[in-house]
Amino acid sequence: MKNAVDKDSLDEKKAKQLLSEYSALVGNDPIENEIKKRKQEDARKTYSSTVVDNKERKQRLENLNSQFISLTTTSECTPQQRGYKLEDLFSDLLQQSEMDYSRPYKTPDGEQIDGHYRYEKFDYLVECKWENGLIKQKDLSIFDGKIRGKAQSTRGLFIAANGFDENAVAKFSGDSPRIILMTGEDFAMILNGQVLFYDALKAKVEAIVRYGNINYPIRNIAT
Repeated sequence: MKNAVDKDSLDEKKAKQLLSEYSALVGNDPIENEIKKRKQEDARKTYSSTVVDNKERKQRLENLNSQFISLTTTSECTPQQRGYKLEDLFSDLLQQSEMDYSRPYKTPDGEQIDGHYRYEKFDYLVECKWENGLIKQKDLSIFDGKIRGKAQSTRGLFIAANGFDENAVAKFSGDSPRIILMTGEDFAMILNGQVLFYDALKAKVEAIVRYGNINYPIRNIAT
């Protein structure tokens, strides 16, 4: 290759030929090739991991949905037992959604809280009930008392499998509402994958903040 690049006898054609042969022999910059190779390998691993994670999340959601459907059809549970199972289902949903949450607990003075999670700098207490009929004003009043006994940044999410009495909804949609309502229909649409939990939560929060609507139906955003 020395003769090809000699300043006094530069053979440009020969030099290009030798450079081409050299490149074919050793390839491009080996460091650059190694970096590119590692990036490609990392991308493949990330993609494979994402596919597996999504598949596992989908399977866990399907399992939760199957449990919920079983609860709606069984005659072996009392309303109270269904309520406890609904608490567990919602806690599992929060865990799967990677929320900052707590499972059901009791306060030092014995007050029962069916769960807690944090969303956009607000703390939400959870109430779950599976009554045979609609939830009345009394139940909402009790839950409202639990919320207002906490910090100002505390809100509540009340899940009722069979929905809420319209008069009770109107009563707590007034001044400074702090309770968000979720029906069995809402919950079912999340569990069967029609609406993501985050999207459902965002829609309900926006409805209460912008319009004072505490019972915004998730079917309005389902596609």
